Amino acid sequence: MRLSWTFIFLSGIGVAEAFYHAWQENAFTTNWSVVSFSPYASLVGIPYWVFGLVWFPLVLVVALWSTHLGRSGLVRELLILLTVGNIFTAYLWYVDLEVIRAFTSAYVGLYLTNYALTALVVIQNWSHEEMREFAAGTAIGMVIGAFFGAFGVAALGIAGGVLGAAGGYTSTK
Repeated sequence: MRLSWTFIFLSGIGVAEAFYHAWQENAFTTNWSVVSFSPYASLVGIPYWVFGLVWFPLVLVVALWSTHLGRSGLVRELLILLTVGNIFTAYLWYVDLEVIRAFTSAYVGLYLTNYALTALVVIQNWSHEEMREFAAGTAIGMVIGAFFGAFGVAALGIAGGVLGAAGGYTSTK
């Protein structure tokens, strides 16, 4: 249960980080639909800070619900939810490192928070094959990705984790 509370606490930190990021983007002082954004500050017209304001509260609510308000362990299905966020961060790493060629600590803090939440789920459910394969795939992907720079580490680490978990899940069925 300690990991459940850590997960809930870290999800709350993610919510705070998302609000801080939105505040940095002046989201609360202007009408975001009127503000002129850089072509790299949004996805299909939705500013990136909106995704954070939706994502981390969603993760927090799902964590509270799935752990019965912290009274039970983290369910392994949380890995699926968090992997969606991890895949999105791969795109954001691409925009940061390859397109804009810069990144901010607010962005990296949000990415790392999602990765830490993922790690907690993997640790809690280590006895399941897909969790061990997720960890191995992530590590192998990151090592291979190192040959392609920081974006390669992020993208191939995430891809390796996804493929590892899928392989681990299908091998147990």
